[in-house]
Amino acid sequence: MIDKNDIIPGQVSIFDLELVKPQEPKEKLKSVSITKPKENKNKFAEIINLYSSAAARIVKQVCGALLVELEDKTLYFNPDGVQELELKKDMELMPADEILVVNQNRELNSLQLKKLKDMHVNQYIKRKGDANIIITFPGKTIIINQRGWVLEYQQKPRYHNDELFITEMAKKSTDLANNVTEIDKNITKSVNEDTEFKNDENELGDLQIGDKVEFNYDGPQVGNITSIYNNGETVNVVWNHKHTAFYYKCVKKIS
Repeated sequence: MIDKNDIIPGQVSIFDLELVKPQEPKEKLKSVSITKPKENKNKFAEIINLYSSAAARIVKQVCGALLVELEDKTLYFNPDGVQELELKKDMELMPADEILVVNQNRELNSLQLKKLKDMHVNQYIKRKGDANIIITFPGKTIIINQRGWVLEYQQKPRYHNDELFITEMAKKSTDLANNVTEIDKNITKSVNEDTEFKNDENELGDLQIGDKVEFNYDGPQVGNITSIYNNGETVNVVWNHKHTAFYYKCVKKIS
């Protein structure tokens, strides 16, 4: 037991400490509700309004970013509406990108149209402001870009009804005053009627993946078939680090 007389001068004795009783709070704290700021549903509205008349085109990318193409460059705005980059003009688009504003259209070239003809499809998509040909198949989308490259995507394209074109011979019959008028119309005209290389020996289903074939692509070439689709009428061929599609009668199997 500690005696008070044993306390060294300068020390504080527990007997000298005052007992402080805990006090109850005078008022209970009121719960404070935190209000989250409202999200801006359209973060790009102001940007679009600013550039809608001056931009060649404005595109909302499938990743959520916004591209504003001007005369000599493309402004890149991230999904939060903040400008981060200046990119090149004529940025390549993906099928699922949404074209919001178009003041300058893009035309197809003869190489693309020839590729389209060789693929022997019934219809294709040509969007205003986009230089690509888009072709849809079950489970995939094919693009023919201006270099003539055939690229495959898994995403569905975004387009308007008036951007879908028919390529097969459309037959229309009307009866007017007992006169029947038949119109055969091919919307996609042949770019080159005199194909340098034609082969009628191939039969539908005769070609197989892995077959070595010869064909004409800026001159005679030899490559291998990597995939076959469109009911066997279209084959993808790889050669010299290049990859493109051909109508099956435009390649010849090498024994």
